[in-house]
Amino acid sequence: MTLRAVSRRLSRRLIRAAMRVSPCERAEWAQAMSREADEIPNDREALRWALGCLQASCHWRLKSMRLTSFWLVRWGMALWVAFGAADALGYAGLTLTYKLGLSTEHPPYPWNFRWNVPLLEVTPLWEPMLVGAAGVVLLLAAVLILRRKRVALEALVAPFAVLLLLYAVRVSRPQSGILQSLSAVYQRKPFEMIWPIAGLAITILIGLALWQDRRTPVPR
Repeated sequence: MTLRAVSRRLSRRLIRAAMRVSPCERAEWAQAMSREADEIPNDREALRWALGCLQASCHWRLKSMRLTSFWLVRWGMALWVAFGAADALGYAGLTLTYKLGLSTEHPPYPWNFRWNVPLLEVTPLWEPMLVGAAGVVLLLAAVLILRRKRVALEALVAPFAVLLLLYAVRVSRPQSGILQSLSAVYQRKPFEMIWPIAGLAITILIGLALWQDRRTPVPR
């Protein structure tokens, strides 16, 4: 078999591979580039054209891929959001228990929440109720992520913004002692500050992934 025949056969195989890789919304473009390759008389130019077509098809395929299409990524995102929902609901439940007079004891809190009675005294009743509502919406967001619904972005961003705002309000209260605790932790073990920062970054990355999925056309 001559070099010319090998080059022509290889270019055709590359074109077929490019057509298989190309996303559905670019089917007409893939067919057009296949016809264009057949019209190129020079074998080297045809091979170079086929390589360029395969590269372009891979680029468009990667660009059209949705992160939530991968079940492992989708479940990881949902579990992380569900963990945040459990944290919010746990805080809301314990705070409401104290505020409503259902219990005045100091129960253990598994998320290292210090039972700060002075802070609870100045905490308005609507705050834990709002945190609880945000936790419920976050649970809904986890379900929506698993079901790959576009509205999952709003279900994540809205309660996340509310929780950040409420946390800032809680930190601003002199009775909280949160800033002093964070300063002590930073001075004692500065690397422990990586974990809350990483948690915030992961949540933001999940939101960006959902936003990117919304911009990506759904494959037909």
